[in-house]
Amino acid sequence: MKGWDKVFDLEIINAEIVTSTNSYKGSISIKDGKIAAISETPLRNAKQTIDAAGLHLVPGMVDQHVHFMDPGETSREDFIHGTQAAAMGGITTVIEHTHAVPVRSVEDYEKKIKHVSARSLVDFGLTAHVFPEDLGNLRALWESGVVLFKIFTCTTHGIPTLNNDQLFRAFQEIASFDGRVLVHCEDDAITEGNEQRLKNAHRCDNEIVSEWRSETAEDIAVANVALMARMTGVTATIAHISHSFVIDLIKREQAEGAKIYAEVCPQYLFLDEETVKEKGPFAKFTPPARAKGQNNRLLELINDGSIQLLSTDHAPSTAEQKLTGTIWDCNFGLPGVETTLPMMLNLVHEGKITLQRVVQLFSEMPAKVLGLYPRKGCIVVGADADLALLDLSRKWMIKNEEIISKAGWSPYDGIQITGMPVTTIVRGNIVVENRKIVGEPGIGAPVTRLQTGNKKSDTVLIN
Repeated sequence: MKGWDKVFDLEIINAEIVTSTNSYKGSISIKDGKIAAISETPLRNAKQTIDAAGLHLVPGMVDQHVHFMDPGETSREDFIHGTQAAAMGGITTVIEHTHAVPVRSVEDYEKKIKHVSARSLVDFGLTAHVFPEDLGNLRALWESGVVLFKIFTCTTHGIPTLNNDQLFRAFQEIASFDGRVLVHCEDDAITEGNEQRLKNAHRCDNEIVSEWRSETAEDIAVANVALMARMTGVTATIAHISHSFVIDLIKREQAEGAKIYAEVCPQYLFLDEETVKEKGPFAKFTPPARAKGQNNRLLELINDGSIQLLSTDHAPSTAEQKLTGTIWDCNFGLPGVETTLPMMLNLVHEGKITLQRVVQLFSEMPAKVLGLYPRKGCIVVGADADLALLDLSRKWMIKNEEIISKAGWSPYDGIQITGMPVTTIVRGNIVVENRKIVGEPGIGAPVTRLQTGNKKSDTVLIN
């Protein structure tokens, strides 16, 4: 453009830019880690240029639910490997919590921020756990910068449940300072009863997972949590919904004014209870995948807006760890940060979902719910230059030997798909280029809702 004298750090030209509502050909110019200009034609005044002809450019994904085990059980995963895997999967922001070393105090939060800041390739926020004895002390954590509180309605991963009285009081407290809570919903009494009966019957087959962590246990917990959310006014997300009836329960309370969001994970879209029976430890997560047909129903609920959020619930273990002990003993959880977006892109290729909906589900809405928008989750002037370039025509196969996560395997090993993130940019820093990690740990920075405001600048949108 004649008269344009700003020198940008990076310009991405000739891209098909995709947002949650629009798609258009254009170029994006980046300065000081921010999107400084969006233009129909290249400005050609940058220190570095990426020609994205034939590629789609989307905002980086915002994964609100990951477990990188760092500090703690780093043999399973750490921030270096976990965020490298996330970047390879087109994710530029993660919200992390580890069960082994939970964040429960301001001191815990500050110590962990310091520990992982030099280890992350993508931006990150932290979730704090709520134990019964922590009630009354949550505001200080929120004000220190915690992005979410995590609550369990069943004792899992060594994290204690909150009974109904404690849960109600926790919701009241979090609502009093307009906090956000992510709730793992399985009824403790029902899962305990199921476990005892199965063990009394000397059951140790793979099918115990679905019977132990039953739909009934999930449904009752969701109904309870959704009602309490409405009564207290807390903003709550129901984590990892496994079947469609849960959405009916959520909608019932949403209709009465509850501020509830529904989160789904890829394992509920691409796996089912037959996979659990077949693969056992390598398909052990909770709530488990449900009956065949639920996958398609959940996708319908994504497409009609009934499900608002997609996250990975990345909770890896190595193959050796998964095979330690019986099906009762091995860790819950699957790796997922580097395969979730590719698997969703394959659905785009198959015509089952639009790329715009994927952007909304996996980038824009998480950023909005977490209070990070419009700094994250969108392509607008002034937003962080968190971007992913996608090759929607690339055919490839997911292979265990190519997995970057310390898990070293994927539940989607051997699946041929179409669509691949090829380049990932975090605040203007190229961290993955042509499927190769080129960024260094430490590029990622802490992010909280306290930093969402964009300072006034001389950036401009160019038509």
